Amino acid sequence: MAGQKLGQHFLVQNKTLIRIAKAACGDGVERVIEIGPGKGALTEHLIPLAAETIAIELDPALAVHLRERFGESLQLLEANALHVDFTRWGPGVLAGNLPYYAATAMITAYLRKPGLLRHAVFLIQKEVAERMTAVPGHKEYGSLSVACQFLAKCEYLFTVKPGAFQPPPKVDSAVIQFTPRLPEVEDVDGFLTFVAVCFRQKRKMLRNNLAGHYDVSSAHDLSLRAEKLSIPQLLDMFRDAVKIT
Repeated sequence: MAGQKLGQHFLVQNKTLIRIAKAACGDGVERVIEIGPGKGALTEHLIPLAAETIAIELDPALAVHLRERFGESLQLLEANALHVDFTRWGPGVLAGNLPYYAATAMITAYLRKPGLLRHAVFLIQKEVAERMTAVPGHKEYGSLSVACQFLAKCEYLFTVKPGAFQPPPKVDSAVIQFTPRLPEVEDVDGFLTFVAVCFRQKRKMLRNNLAGHYDVSSAHDLSLRAEKLSIPQLLDMFRDAVKIT
């Protein structure tokens, strides 16, 4: 089946498709951009809710099918979404059933440069969605949680069971919404690198993870583990840190 080689499981359950389209577009938007439309199951529900519908599809065979199915009601961009500059478009929203293997990279690419696309609604692996929305102290809370929540408001909307797909995946999926926000520091890369070092070995104290990488003021309790710290606490620590490597 076209798309399986790209790791795609096609969502076919109509009630879930309608629910995702509504979450992305509400009662109507000026523009919706869909990543990985596949055979157009979600596309069919997005088109009536947007003045302009654009789809990004990598698979040439699926691109042919989409053109035949939707004609001029769909603008098709044949490209890898990982290499697309989302700032090229005006106001709108983003949606898609993302392949599991590339979901994190695609979401990160959008959050780093969202342009005028004010929010995104994605169907991804449930485990990844839980990591992205985890709070301090939760077992899933880590550098991915911090990165996503630092760059956006992240909302876990609902769970989707394997039977909603063709072919069914072996795990549950989830729909998650991201609303980008302005970063609280100018050096976004620097902060996210600092966070990655803090979480390098989750069970170790901050002083052990930061040793040899950053010198942090004694005003901070470095006997804690990073998983206990909120984003504001990590930001305060980063502002006081001096990079030594």
